[in-house]
Amino acid sequence: MKSKRKIVLLMTALLVLSMLLSGCRSQTATNTIKIGSVHPLTGSMAYEGQAMVNAQKIAIDKINGEGGINGRMLELVAKDSLGTSSGAANAALKLTNSGVVALTGTYTSSSAQVVSRTAEKTRIPLVITVASSDNLLSNGYRYTFRVQPSVSVFSQNFLKYLSYFKTEDMETVAFIYENSNYGSGISEYITDHIDETGLRIVGMLSYPATTSTMSSEVTKLAALDPDLLVPIGYYSDQNLFMKEVLERGIQFKKIVGCANGAFSDAKFLRTYGTQVDGIYDINYRYNPNSEDAQYMLETYREVYGEDIPVHAIYGYESIMVVADALKRCKNPDDPEELRDAIAASEIYEHVLPQGVIKFDEKGENINSAGVLVEIRDGKHVIVFPEEYADHDEVQK
Repeated sequence: MKSKRKIVLLMTALLVLSMLLSGCRSQTATNTIKIGSVHPLTGSMAYEGQAMVNAQKIAIDKINGEGGINGRMLELVAKDSLGTSSGAANAALKLTNSGVVALTGTYTSSSAQVVSRTAEKTRIPLVITVASSDNLLSNGYRYTFRVQPSVSVFSQNFLKYLSYFKTEDMETVAFIYENSNYGSGISEYITDHIDETGLRIVGMLSYPATTSTMSSEVTKLAALDPDLLVPIGYYSDQNLFMKEVLERGIQFKKIVGCANGAFSDAKFLRTYGTQVDGIYDINYRYNPNSEDAQYMLETYREVYGEDIPVHAIYGYESIMVVADALKRCKNPDDPEELRDAIAASEIYEHVLPQGVIKFDEKGENINSAGVLVEIRDGKHVIVFPEEYADHDEVQK
């Protein structure tokens, strides 16, 4: 009888031990802190979306290499938005059901709109990587934050920097822009304030970002022959535009992009080199004085064999913003606490050419700004603001 009891006790002990060990294994397996990423990984914007994820992975590895979040590792869970609103909605839903504490994304404003609704519904914070529409943060949502400049900020930067590239004989301007909230929003804001510049609008040409040709648009612009041409669009469509211009040997007097997805991108320079010298762009950029930015640039080049695409800088910084907030959370698994920590952020050390990263009540980064970049000798050169400039003045 005693021996039977011993056997039962032993079996019970073994069962309890087995359950404990199983629990330890389960706890270890789920001990990472998951951050969701919604970007286009297939389709016409796959280049931009994959670069965003690549930069996020570098940021994740850096944080984990420094000990993670109080000893816990970060894990990036990336889902393909397919470059569509419905695809982004499905991706966000899958991520929120998978245990992520935060969402990042989405590269397009239409996708960001649906993901921000998911963030609000699930109370899981969203840090926008790239999506510029002003409307995104005008609806009173509490769980969406944007680090990058909005349409209004980019447009204001354009109007402010105009004096740095405007010449005395510059009288007319034409716009060519993709027709989503992004391209239309920037072009409308600038044209609403164009009287302040002394310029006269001679053309407004719009097109869908998914276009496969820019032939007719280039023909119309060549006939208009504006003193200043302002192209606004994503990488693939603006690359088509420039290819058409160069192949036909058309020379516009001055080209200045505003948040142009191609002009400030390293791939654009690899494709065209000095053929595109003299083009300007008001856009994203890294802070050349930041040690973390140098780490980001060098690591991206080492890991992926090319220079980081300019928009991907905000993919990197989005992870840094979330990580900074997580470190200030008592319970990093609580998205509600994380939301409050992001809202209270004051980040002085970052990779961007701006002051402290700090969010207003709408979730906008109050110091977000673009810089004026010139393509010179086949390289991107920051010419304004002065504290981030590579050269003292713009060559007009």
